[in-house]
Amino acid sequence: MTMLDLGITGPAQSDYLYHFTGREGRRPDLVPDVIQGMSAQERLDSILREGQFRAFPPFGATTPCVCFSESPPDHLKYLIGTRRFSPWGIVTHRSTLLTFGGGSVAYVPDSVYAEFQQAGLGHWSVRTAEGSTWMHEREWRLPRAKGFAGISSVQAILVGDISWRPSLVEVGWVDRSTGEPVTGEETSPYAEQVYELPRLWRESAIWVWDARAEAVVRYGPGTLSPAGECSAACSLLRVHVLPCQRGLRGGPPTDMAPEKRPALSRAPKPAARSR
Repeated sequence: MTMLDLGITGPAQSDYLYHFTGREGRRPDLVPDVIQGMSAQERLDSILREGQFRAFPPFGATTPCVCFSESPPDHLKYLIGTRRFSPWGIVTHRSTLLTFGGGSVAYVPDSVYAEFQQAGLGHWSVRTAEGSTWMHEREWRLPRAKGFAGISSVQAILVGDISWRPSLVEVGWVDRSTGEPVTGEETSPYAEQVYELPRLWRESAIWVWDARAEAVVRYGPGTLSPAGECSAACSLLRVHVLPCQRGLRGGPPTDMAPEKRPALSRAPKPAARSR
């Protein structure tokens, strides 16, 4: 898919959009209690395991959306340090959201906000008045009427702890006596389930928030899955680890040049667990 060329960004702009999985303050009423009760890490873990976003109507809207913030480095530092956003989430690109029907919201006064509502476009506007000032969020939204958006790739995964890893996911079965893949436990008395870190974690750049430096440190795909780390975890679970997972090695930060453009898939799988 051809990405849009949005030209050069100015110092107050960013090509990067952040979907934060945690922040202080209340959430829209239609977000289920089980999701509201999750930590930022648990929500991110759910997104990576499912390979999809869950979408809910923002305040004052009825259309489910996935929400993002356009944040250059200084503004990212402001959101995390002052506005109490958690440094956990998914990073994508402006052209990706525009390609899939998303865009930036309009911060408008009451009279214009009412017109958006009457036109059935309330999800594209944010009421802006005394007591309702949200322009610091620099919000973009991806409407999804069905309530979810599948993810084929992302610009990066944002984490607040370099030692954090997502939950392992089941990817198949193997005969431990031969190392050959099998279809299930009924095919061999030595059949064991195979687990890996989620695909998005293995294939994506990881941006680690350095609280002391108030900036992200960028790691290339695979560099934060040291050898033996998952093998030890899987041994405790008595499962088999794929050889490609054992082969990953740690490494120094990289600027990831050239950077991979992210894409959201149009046909996500049904949700198994909410974010």
